[in-house]
Amino acid sequence: MSEQAASRRGDFRTVLREQQQRVVVALAAEETIDATPIVQEDESLSCEEYITLVYELHHIDLPELQAAGVIEFDRREETLRQGTDFDEARSLREHRADQ
Repeated sequence: MSEQAASRRGDFRTVLREQQQRVVVALAAEETIDATPIVQEDESLSCEEYITLVYELHHIDLPELQAAGVIEFDRREETLRQGTDFDEARSLREHRADQ
């Protein structure tokens, strides 16, 4: 596997793993955000990886966050807002990150 391919694979795993955390951080800064994957400028994904990321976000990550009360996911409008338990979940995530 080439170094570039290995780097891309690492980027994809990182982006996939961090989506829930990135959603919480983005919602802390904005009242409403689009329900699209959050990818940093220095991360590169292939088209197939991006499609997988969208699927995982919409069918796994966002429903989990919504079930926990962290977000409100409006599927029709494709938007996210803070849920009733957003502040509690955010403080737990920050505490885990500190450890």
